Amino acid sequence: MESAELEPFSVYGFSIDYPPVCRIEFNPKTRREKGDIVIHFPDREKVFVSWGQLASVLKKFPGAKEFADHSIKSMSKSRNIGKTDRLTENTLRVNSHIAYYNKVQFQETAMGFFGKGRTNARTTCSAHLFCEPTSRYFVLYALLTAGAPEDFDQLFLTMVQTFRCH
Repeated sequence: MESAELEPFSVYGFSIDYPPVCRIEFNPKTRREKGDIVIHFPDREKVFVSWGQLASVLKKFPGAKEFADHSIKSMSKSRNIGKTDRLTENTLRVNSHIAYYNKVQFQETAMGFFGKGRTNARTTCSAHLFCEPTSRYFVLYALLTAGAPEDFDQLFLTMVQTFRCH
């Protein structure tokens, strides 16, 4: 899908283009300073945009790359996540910032009575960036289901390239 087929969504001073077939959902606790939205696709895929105060992550991480690496390590420590494998690691230029893009495949163990012990291969794509002019960090990520279109990561990257944080 090309950016010409997308339409803009803007809130709290940032924007991202998304396919018009999607539904946008706000976390009820979302505020200008910190929050997240979910862009729901009709085929069950989701793209998340999360943000928060830059000062809070700069206490722990000197840059967006370290923040991205920590996110991947944290994911692998989750109790229902098995082996993780970083498929892609790149830097991107997003709205004058360097963003760190990662594509990670992981094994997820189904939780609950009926799914116990069954594992599913899942993929996630993410882009982490720090925006000094707005004093916020942003994480854009997609959690892909087993039936996701093969080129969904390319659509995700197209959406990331349209992101404007200031």
